[in-house]
Amino acid sequence: MLEEEPGVSERQQYWLERVRECEESGLTTKAYAEAHALSTSALYTWRKRLSQRGLWPSQAGRFERVQVSALPRTSSEWRITLPNGVQVEFSGSVDVAQVSRVLAAVKGIR
Repeated sequence: MLEEEPGVSERQQYWLERVRECEESGLTTKAYAEAHALSTSALYTWRKRLSQRGLWPSQAGRFERVQVSALPRTSSEWRITLPNGVQVEFSGSVDVAQVSRVLAAVKGIR
């Protein structure tokens, strides 16, 4: 169990932990919900409620414009350029969960 947030009800704490676990898992919300016998809509609802209460980062603006292009060498090599100028290059088969974690990690780099 994670450290409790001050001023948060047990129910809010429960859902805050589920939302955190879902985010950290690298799974889609639907896949996480199914794996943990939770309602997908409940996860979305609680994520929104927790965001409104300031307990979870707002999802507004979560999607950012990025430039994805195939490099000239082969069609299996990719370069993703984020709005902050960071470029991520990779080749071979794409593991969406791993690429998502890498992009999340470099998003804040200036």
